[in-house]
Amino acid sequence: MRFFSWLFFFCLIAALPASLFAQEEEELSDPLNPSKAPPRIYLGPVAGYNRSLHSGGFPSVAGDVSCPKFESGTENGYYFGITGEYLLGDPKNSKSSVFVRLTYDYMPAFFTVPGDKYPSNLNGNVTETEVEHTTRIKYPLINFEAMYKFNIFKGFGITAGPQIGFVMGGEQEQRFTLKFDPANPAQFSTEDLSKIPPPHPGYQPQFTDDTRTSIILYKGDIVGKTSMRFALVGGVQYEILLNKWYLVPHVLYNFGITKINNVGDNWTVSALQIGVDLRRAF
Repeated sequence: MRFFSWLFFFCLIAALPASLFAQEEEELSDPLNPSKAPPRIYLGPVAGYNRSLHSGGFPSVAGDVSCPKFESGTENGYYFGITGEYLLGDPKNSKSSVFVRLTYDYMPAFFTVPGDKYPSNLNGNVTETEVEHTTRIKYPLINFEAMYKFNIFKGFGITAGPQIGFVMGGEQEQRFTLKFDPANPAQFSTEDLSKIPPPHPGYQPQFTDDTRTSIILYKGDIVGKTSMRFALVGGVQYEILLNKWYLVPHVLYNFGITKINNVGDNWTVSALQIGVDLRRAF
């Protein structure tokens, strides 16, 4: 996270000279048509980084009392799409605008919970081995957001607005894994696997590979997944003028309100977003 913060500020400082030069150039441009109205509409691409923050939790799909609830998880994701801005008031002196974004967002997560020691078998010898329960979540969406921007001073502004998302798939994979100990290696036996009842209709637990150190308890659609997500988004941005283009780095917090599933859990996802808009005047 510190890397992305330093990268953001470095790009900002590096672009300042170009911004000042472009602003002066624009003020002197088009001397044959000085009355021409400044542009009001800007369009362009947007892309950035998501630090997904899943919270609220959900229980194990296996219903195993030895596996506590998965409380929180996080992972790195991304977003990209298109953005459009409409300046309010006099375009030349406007301090506020409304803009919309249509993006593809990926907000994954990885959860891990330690478990009790498990009596595992290796070459006929039974040994107590530490275990852990993990769940990996893939959560892609198509998001639409409408934002209001107000510039506090030239170029620097705050933004806020609602976002609605449509879930495009979504996958959940839960594993039961023996933690590797080089001094005392162990593995599950085929009898261990046969003792596990199907934790979810239509899915049979299976080993991940021939080492038999990890069992996939479930892999499929997010259990009880909802089809839509509603969020509130707010943050700061800085506009760097490059002739007819605006380069707009931004830092946003995407606060998820609706739940990911509908099976009685309070599982939601929010995200810290660091990205850049590139908008051209039209």
